[in-house]
Amino acid sequence: MAARATFAALALACLAWPALAGERAAAKVACEPTGKALVWSCAIAVTARKSAEPVVADSLSVKADMPGMPMAHNLPPASAMPVDDMPGHYKATLELEMHGEWALAIEVDGKTAGAGARVRDKVIVKQEFGSGRMHGGHKHGSGHGAAPKQ
Repeated sequence: MAARATFAALALACLAWPALAGERAAAKVACEPTGKALVWSCAIAVTARKSAEPVVADSLSVKADMPGMPMAHNLPPASAMPVDDMPGHYKATLELEMHGEWALAIEVDGKTAGAGARVRDKVIVKQEFGSGRMHGGHKHGSGHGAAPKQ
């Protein structure tokens, strides 16, 4: 009898999970070299995937990893700071170890600016860091990052 009750509770929790998860996130990233070797200033725009509303994050961090060299570069996450008077826009400084393709794992925990829908998600943006300005964008679950339209 107890096993049936446990199974029923698990089944109900699985059905309710999408409603509890809230909105998913999308992110666009534009990075520029700072003038210091391998240090980049990145502008990050985070929106809710479905509503496209800006996400006002209680916390937002960026962790860089090189997909071509898994676990070879163990960089600490960088905290992103909100940009004044621009909901959904953040700045972060990344100190990388080398040029090349990096995967930026953007972890966001916040709410949409308008409706206040909960957004707690991790978005991966692949980006090439070399010389000059770098762009990357990714909607959660849509594959590889793409450069935003300008």
